Amino acid sequence: PEPPGSEYASEDSPGPVLIDIDNGYYMRPEVGKKLLIGSTEPACDELIYPSTPEAANPSLTDDHTNLIYRAALRMPDLRIPGAANAQGIVACYDVTEDWTPVYDKTLLEGFYLAIGTSGNQFKNAGVLGVLMADLVDYCEAHRSKQPGAQDHDTHPLQFKLSRSTSTVPVGTTLNTATFSRKRDILSQSSSSVLG
Repeated sequence: PEPPGSEYASEDSPGPVLIDIDNGYYMRPEVGKKLLIGSTEPACDELIYPSTPEAANPSLTDDHTNLIYRAALRMPDLRIPGAANAQGIVACYDVTEDWTPVYDKTLLEGFYLAIGTSGNQFKNAGVLGVLMADLVDYCEAHRSKQPGAQDHDTHPLQFKLSRSTSTVPVGTTLNTATFSRKRDILSQSSSSVLG
């Protein structure tokens, strides 16, 4: 639970997401005035790569206590929950080698992929649905030999964004070759859930 008397999150204000690279954790509010705390995978932590998802340990380990200690460096009144209140989610990330997702067709006709999204692509789900629908239409037009249709592998879909942000104007074109199954692996990737 959040520290006593804390106003980190409320019904009116869901609270911020905090990423503390120096101390190796991130946290966000969770339902029930709780905090969800995760690791940013600092060099001091041993990373475990199970051979299969089924081999992953689904239980909380001492790592969760270490993350709470780290968060308490910024929130000194944060208490370690007792066994009855400790909750957690242990899961595997669905990642590619460079943590850049693949949004593409496959060699199997009519089969498309949106994979390798790790934990950082949830915020893109809305636009990803539109991108994938456009990608399917683009590829199926070529497969059915519609006039003017092009092969996605040689002429990747240029996806126009329909919304803007403070740094990306409406109509910005996203070259989907960035997410191709055939792309070069990015050497300058963050290789983390932070994207």
